[in-house]
Amino acid sequence: MEKNLLAIDLGKGSVGLAISRSGMFVTPLPEARFEAGHYEAAILAIKKTMEEEKVETFVIGYPLFPSGDPCEMTPIVERFIKMLNDSFPSIPVKKQDERNSTVEAASLMHEGGKKAKKQRKNIDSAAAAVILSRYLKSIGQDAD
Repeated sequence: MEKNLLAIDLGKGSVGLAISRSGMFVTPLPEARFEAGHYEAAILAIKKTMEEEKVETFVIGYPLFPSGDPCEMTPIVERFIKMLNDSFPSIPVKKQDERNSTVEAASLMHEGGKKAKKQRKNIDSAAAAVILSRYLKSIGQDAD
């Protein structure tokens, strides 16, 4: 069973994080904002998280167009994966399709009573939680 997984939803100026300690349940973590394009700050946020959490695997949201073709963020995420590998060489990085994860996260937050305006500061970590839930489901470890 895979456990201690850290999900990453990388944006142009933010990184959403979520963790599954048990390999079944997913918990969103505080997200980090940074100046657009300064992905070193995202690596620092991940390092800070790893001071408090045991992480055995990264699961990164992999952006694609609905057609499955690469989009504008795909090469950025590929470069970020290299940064992760350089910074944390012993931790494997798994890619998970992130298509519509933010829309799904917003819907779940709305169902939970959060209006769109209140979602803004947590939406990336909620999307990371969706990405991690999808990954767990894909390997048969979901809590459903």
